[in-house]
Amino acid sequence: MALFSSSDAPSGASKSGSNWQRHGTALPTWTDLENTNTQRYAPRSDDAFLQRVSTIRFAIIVVMLAAAFTAYVGHVHATQELLADVQQAEAENRSLHIQHNYLQGEYARQTGPALVHRRARALGMEETVSFGPTVPAP
Repeated sequence: MALFSSSDAPSGASKSGSNWQRHGTALPTWTDLENTNTQRYAPRSDDAFLQRVSTIRFAIIVVMLAAAFTAYVGHVHATQELLADVQQAEAENRSLHIQHNYLQGEYARQTGPALVHRRARALGMEETVSFGPTVPAP
């Protein structure tokens, strides 16, 4: 079955000829379909972000975001644990200050002037007013 009748064949060419060409019913080629007014790759501002980013770059961004989120959550937990330790140390410090003040008061009661004078009287010592000669101030 012939594609063209003899009347459709170009003048001076036969079907088996070497310079045979198609006429207006031929399909366009890729170069005919290519739009020469646009660039090959020109990202426009209205393109979606995911359309402009390659798969590998997107995967790297996702992994980095996951690592940052994991680091943030770990930091929050470590900070909360550290805060609990600091609060426990503050409570222990307050307790030790209270104990120190109590022991300091006990020491002051046992070595204070009232106790010393009472023990001195019990040993037979007498309290006198004169401690020596008066030193005049110039």
